[in-house]
Amino acid sequence: MSTPSPSFMFIFREPVTASGQAPVETPESFQRWLDWVGRLRAQGQYVGGDPLEPAPGGVLRGKQTVSVTDGPYAEAKEIVGGYMVIRAGSLAEAMTIARECPGLPDGGSVEVRQVMPVME
Repeated sequence: MSTPSPSFMFIFREPVTASGQAPVETPESFQRWLDWVGRLRAQGQYVGGDPLEPAPGGVLRGKQTVSVTDGPYAEAKEIVGGYMVIRAGSLAEAMTIARECPGLPDGGSVEVRQVMPVME
């Protein structure tokens, strides 16, 4: 029985406009995302993922006491727009896949992190 390839999480960030909002996605850019995910799914590398709602969320921080703040903030340079989990043979392969991210030409960024498997 072979072990599955490691999983990697892509965290997608988008630049914030002058009004403090994420840029509006055009039908063409949305189609580029659908095409990219479709290719990854067809290759058996796509595990899952979703865009995030543009509405503000919250941030919990704590040590002894947990504090809750609103977020993301209007003064932020970028916001997290979504995530995806893929399977790849190595971090280098995951980085190569991330280079094809449709948001990069629009000024977005992708953080690539290996998912640590937790044994049950």
